[in-house]
Parts: sequence; structure tokens; C-alpha cells
Amino acid sequence: MEQYRGAYQQGLLAQPADYTGAADIGRGILYSPFDLIGAPVDLANMALQPLGLGSEKPFGGSEYLIDKYADLGDYLGVDYQRPTNSTEELVGRIAGGVVSPAAIISALQKTPVNMSKAISAFKNSKELRAEASKAAAKGDDVAANEANVVASVFEVEAAPLTSAIQRIKADGKEPVFTVKDDGTYLTVRSSLADPAEAKKTVAAARTGDAATKGNEPLSKSEIDFIVKSPELNSARKFGDDISVAVNGQPLDASLLKGETGFAGRQSSIAKQAAIGRAFDLAVQGSPEYKSKVFSAYGEKFPDLMETVGAKNFDDLVQKSYLQMQAETAAQFDRLPVNTFYHPGDFDYVTSTGGTNSIGMLRDLNQNKNLNVFRGGDRHEFLNQIDPRTGLNSNEMFRAVHDYAGHGIEGNKFDALGEERAFGVHSQMYSPLARMAMASETRGQNSFVNYSPLNIDIEMEIAAKMKDLKAARTDADKAAITAQIQDLQGQRRYADQKAVLLPPEMIDLSYQGGMPDYLKGVNTPDAGTTVDDLPFFHFSKQGGLLELDPSFVGTRMGRGGDGYAPDEAVSISQYNRPDRTYAFADTLPTSRIDPAMDDAPFVYQGQASGLYDTADDPAGLLALSAERNRGVIDRNLFKKDLESSIKDYGYGGYVAPFMGQRAALLFDPTPVTPYRGILFNE
Repeated sequence: MEQYRGAYQQGLLAQPADYTGAADIGRGILYSPFDLIGAPVDLANMALQPLGLGSEKPFGGSEYLIDKYADLGDYLGVDYQRPTNSTEELVGRIAGGVVSPAAIISALQKTPVNMSKAISAFKNSKELRAEASKAAAKGDDVAANEANVVASVFEVEAAPLTSAIQRIKADGKEPVFTVKDDGTYLTVRSSLADPAEAKKTVAAARTGDAATKGNEPLSKSEIDFIVKSPELNSARKFGDDISVAVNGQPLDASLLKGETGFAGRQSSIAKQAAIGRAFDLAVQGSPEYKSKVFSAYGEKFPDLMETVGAKNFDDLVQKSYLQMQAETAAQFDRLPVNTFYHPGDFDYVTSTGGTNSIGMLRDLNQNKNLNVFRGGDRHEFLNQIDPRTGLNSNEMFRAVHDYAGHGIEGNKFDALGEERAFGVHSQMYSPLARMAMASETRGQNSFVNYSPLNIDIEMEIAAKMKDLKAARTDADKAAITAQIQDLQGQRRYADQKAVLLPPEMIDLSYQGGMPDYLKGVNTPDAGTTVDDLPFFHFSKQGGLLELDPSFVGTRMGRGGDGYAPDEAVSISQYNRPDRTYAFADTLPTSRIDPAMDDAPFVYQGQASGLYDTADDPAGLLALSAERNRGVIDRNLFKKDLESSIKDYGYGGYVAPFMGQRAALLFDPTPVTPYRGILFNE
């Protein structure tokens, strides 16, 4: 750190040594709005300068806007000082969050060369982190802290994005941590965790006779009361404060949309199978996936992509995760609870080994404590060690996500609760950091719960739970409970890999479906398709060259007078995938379906890339059946199954029908007239 000490004292994070420097910094901060507005013009102007076409103060650029605002001040008698491009002023403009490229160049031209090198050194976060570790090992906590402060801010090269971290830290909270680590368990006690507040919260939740309960554990109804109370829910205040600081508005759980169609489920196969599939494709990391998704981010977030200067998919992954890491550290510093890290034996669980959100919420509100798992594989990016606590970034994120994602709304640890937790906690991150955060939460949840990854284990657990209800003796119950706990421990999870989902899938308004631009990337797994399948389609329309699935329902009777009005209504109202119905393999030799009536034209064709539901090679039928266990509305099962088949890249499916098979085709399919016997009975 020694080679950077002068830069630390004089540079981007400087404390002003005199009034003049302080005034320059303050003035620089005031210029940041103009830097933001004028940045596109400044960048374009910089590109023209090598050609001799640029301007010192381009029309609409930051320097031009500042100058005109100062002219207005002169007219009104207000002294709005013009830029001097001093080093201190540059510091202020960077601290404000956005700085004009022209201002940087101008300032650096007037700055000693060693200062320019120091600013470059600030961006070398790996070197700074190494220096911090060495300093900490030598017992030099001051130097270690200095290096880590600089690195945490500049791990993302895009200076404008440091403003998100600065706004979080603007509350002035500086926690003091007391750490105890015995090699197995690590306790981090924060000065922001107030036991008196916990007592007041418990007392307020207990009224009347309940007030005599003293230190008895909070009941579920009392916990619900706390969660719903804006005055008592400290997690809500924590989340609102950070959300306002980062994105300018408090949390709004209603922003999370459900699936399309009648049911509108916030979490379902129909909504999230595509996310789970995309997460898997991202982990596989084909060049095609990376190229398509990177281009999609460029189209959806052109200004942000230009600002961060992402060169390719991998570069965007790195920038997003490092931004997430820095913002997570700032959030962790504001947790108003103590954290207790363990190797897995202090998870909040039920008697059968399932997750227990009520236990966590009770601990948070009554004890100001949060148990957090410590361990797991080293994360590719979220691996920086905080010298104050000994925690890495991933361990910090687990604590922050459990507190914010689950504590604010009382969300459970099941598939729905995790999706809702993403919906809340993601609002506390800047757009760049949210890209990575979505992969770590929504992506992993969708892969674990809405892919066939654990379906075999879940079916076994369901069977054991049924046995447990039927058990009559304590010994039988204990034995079955032990078996269920063992199965719970066998659940598989996503690989610890830094990836990005398609941009549509990080949006709270996402309602399901795979983006069309991934159609060529999202191909079914080898050996799971039915190919070259002959099919036959009956129609009233002659001269067809192609079967268009968007016409589904025209003969079935959307108005109630067709041969299958209930199915037509289901497809429309539940927004199930469009499809064309056909007979598979052979033409029926007798009337077996009303679709054959009044249909003088028969077409034939061949279809490939279909899914066989009877064979269920990818487990999609089993997944849909298990997720809809006990659900009365059969339409939800149908939607989940068909959506997952489409989202996994299949062109349709085949299923048993009236002694033979039917084919349902999701894509437009070419056909030719069939020259054979026509039925019209």
C-alpha cells in the first residue's frame, strides 16, 4: 500500500487538507448532474478529436452545460463558479458519481505524472487486495483498511457506478465488528445490532395477556404482526433506505409479476423453467450463448453498456459481479443484526429437515441474530476476504440476502419464497450489480426447483411424507423422519459458477418464456427427441403449404360451439403455448376424434425435435406432475408441462391418444396434401 499512500491521501478518496481543496471538491460534486446529462455528447466528441473534428466545449456536452448554467447564475446574481479542472475538483466530480471524459483528460494534463499513475493504480484491485492481506498479516490494520477501502470502490472500472456505493454509505453508519472465530464457528457482532430495539419490538408485538410471556419465543402470529408493521419491521427500513439510496425509491413487492394467463402464479414452471434452462446454458458457456446474450444486453441497456465499457460477455460478467461484490459489502455494513456462521449444523430447519423461515424470522426479530452457512466452493468472483470479519464476499451476500430477501416480507425458503426474495432484494442493487445478483438468486432457484435436477429425490420425499402420515408408532415415525432428513441432504444444487442470464430474465416484469434469439442455442439434449415423425392433419382449408400453430382454437370453438370449446378456452385464458394438432405415425382408419368431422382436406408431413411424454426422457412430465401435486386445477399442470417442453427447445410433443399417438406442434410446419381416403362420418 505504501506506493499508493500518497494517492490515497491526495487522490480519489482524499480528505481535503485545506479549505480551498474542500471547496474545489464540493464544487466538483455539484457538476456531476451536468456530467451525466452531457456524457453521450462528450463521448462522441472524444471519438472525433483524433480526426481533428472535435471541440473543446461541444454543444450539449458537460462543459457547455456548466458554462451556460453559470451564465444564468451571473444574470440572476448567483455565483455559480466555473470549472478550474483542479485535482480536487476532479475528485469531487468522481465522487458525485459521473465525470465528463473531457474533464478527466483536462485535469490529468494539469496533474503530475505520478498522480496519473496513482489513479491507474487505484483500479488494480487485485494488487490492492494483496497489499491489504500482507498489511493485515503484519498487524498494520490502518494500511489494510486503506487498501480495502480503495479496492472496494474501484473494483469496477466504470467510475460512474461508484456512486451507488457512495449513496449507500452516505448515511454515515460505520459499524464496529467484534469477531470470534474458533475454527468451526464464527460470530460477527455488529455495533448496529441493538438488543433494546429487539425488546421493544417483542413488547409491541405482544399485547394484553400476551405481554406476560416475557422471553418466550415469538409465535407465528406475532412474527406476522412484526413483518406487516412498518414501524416494527427493521428489515423493511433497512431495505427501503438502501433502495432509495441506490435507485431513488423504496421497495415495492408488487413490481414482481406472475406468469402470463389466468392463474398469474408468481412462481411456477411456466414462468421459471426457461430461467432454469437458461442458467444451465450459461453454465455450459457456449460461444453462441455468450454472443447472443451479450448482444441482447447491448440492445436492452445501451447507455449502461457504453458507460461500463464491457468488451464481451465474460467482461460483462466480471464487471457485474465485482459491482455486486462492492455493493453487497456496503449492505453488509448496515445489517442491524449479529451474524453467526456455521458449517451447516445451525441451519433453520423443521423436524423433518426442511427449511424453516419462521425460525429465522424469530431469531432476527427477537435475538437480533442471523445464522448463516459458512463454507462451500470458492466463488469465482465473490471471494474477497474482509479483514475486519474474516468473511468472504459470498458469505456476506448470504447474510444480506437472507435478511433482506426473506426478512422484509417474511418470505419462505421454498421456490416461491426464493423468487419473492429476489423480487425484493434485487431492488437494492444498481442495474449492473443486479445482473449478477439475478444469477445468484433467481437463476439458481429456478434451476434447482424448476428443472428436473431434484425430481427423483422430491418424489421419494413425497412418498416418505405419505408414509409418515400413515405411521402409527413413535419408532416408525422416527425411522421415516430420519429417512426424509437423509433425502433432504441429498438435494443437488447449481454449480458455483459466475454467469449471466438473458436480460429479459433479470427484470421484475418477466413472466416466462425463452427469448427467440436463443432458439438456435437452446437445443434439446441428445437422445431425448422424436425425429422424422410422420403426422396427418385434418382441415377445412384447402391449399395449405404450412400449418400455423397461431390458428389454434379456430375449429375447437373459442365461442363455445366447436368440438372442444373447453380446451380452446383453456389454451387462451391460461396462455398455454400455441399448437397444431395432428395424428402421429399413421392416418386413423376410423373416426376417433371430432376434429375429423367436416374436414375434407388432409395434410401430411414430418416433424422432428419432439418430446415423447410417455417416455419422459428429460423428466419434464414428472417435474410438472410433482409441482402440481394436490393442485385441483388441471389446466395448471397442462400449462407447466407444455411450457417446459417448449422452453427446453422442443418443437412440440407426442402423447398417447385413442389407441395411437397425437402430435402437438409448436412451430410452423410444412405439409403436403395427403392422397388417400378421407373420412366424413
